[in-house]
Amino acid sequence: MKEDVCHLSPSILEVEQSWSPDQAQQAAKLCLSANTCRWCEVCQLICPDLAITRDPGSGDILIDLEFCKGCGLCAFFCPKGAIRMELEQTN
Repeated sequence: MKEDVCHLSPSILEVEQSWSPDQAQQAAKLCLSANTCRWCEVCQLICPDLAITRDPGSGDILIDLEFCKGCGLCAFFCPKGAIRMELEQTN
């Protein structure tokens, strides 16, 4: 399977015709994984509170809510949309 699966022209997504249905599904998963963090570090670099780090063991993004003031810059600038702001639920 090709590595570069998303060939975008101005308004058309070109489809590779020689793929099997299984290969096409795998390619679609790669193209549509927009909300998957690729750890580009934009959130960590843009955070004014230095509240975002990466767990060296798991690779997970960690947001220290004791330091985060909720400015939303990380969510706004995340190129993958992997971070989103949500209202805190109160009981």
